[in-house]
Amino acid sequence: MIKKILVYLHELWYSIFKIKSGAINMKDKRINRDIIENSYYMINLFNEEKKQKDLSITNLKLQKLMYFLEAYYMVENTEEEELFNSEWSAWDYGPVNRELYNHYRKFGSMEISLNAREIAKGDNLPEINKKYIKKIYELFGGFSAFELVTLTHLNDSPWDRLYKNNERLNKYDFEKLNDSIIPKKETKEWFKNKFNFLFTSSRGTENNGNVR
Repeated sequence: MIKKILVYLHELWYSIFKIKSGAINMKDKRINRDIIENSYYMINLFNEEKKQKDLSITNLKLQKLMYFLEAYYMVENTEEEELFNSEWSAWDYGPVNRELYNHYRKFGSMEISLNAREIAKGDNLPEINKKYIKKIYELFGGFSAFELVTLTHLNDSPWDRLYKNNERLNKYDFEKLNDSIIPKKETKEWFKNKFNFLFTSSRGTENNGNVR
C-alpha cells in the first residue's frame, strides 16, 4: 500500500504543480505560527469542498496533515527550524500535537465542524500560510486518516524511531510511551528525503529571504 500511495503522490504532484510557477512567493514575510488558527483554514477547505469531493476531516486526519504541513514548510525554508510554536509527540497512531488534539477532542472520531468566528480566523491568515495549507490539502487531503497514519509509520520515520525506543524502555508507562517529543529537525530531514519529488520543481528558484 505504501508504494501505491507514494506513486500516487508523485503523479499528483506533477499533474497539479509542475504546471504552476515553482516556489511560493516569499515577498510576504509575515507568518502565523499558531497551529490552531492554521488548522481552521485547513478544516474549512474540507468543509467548503466536501459536497464536490466527498471529503471530510477528523482529529486524527487533521493531526497528520498539520504534521506534514510543518514538515513541508521547514524543507522549503531551509533556515527555519519550525513553523508552529508547539511540539509533536509519538502516539500510537503517529505524530500528535497535544494542543491541537485537546482543542478538537470533543469531536472524538467524528467530522470536525467550525463556528463562524473560527472560520473568520482561518480566513484572516497571511497569504503565505494559506498557500502552504492549500498545497498540503491538494496533495494529502484525498487520503484517509489511516493512510496518512501509515505514511508516518514508515520504517525509520521520526515517529518510528522514537516510538520503538519508547516501547522498549517504557512499555507499561503510557504517559512516557506517548509523551516523548519528535525532533523537528528529524522530521524535516525525513520529509525531504522521503518526498523529495515534491520539491524538484521549485529548487531552481531561490526563496527571497527567510520567513519570520
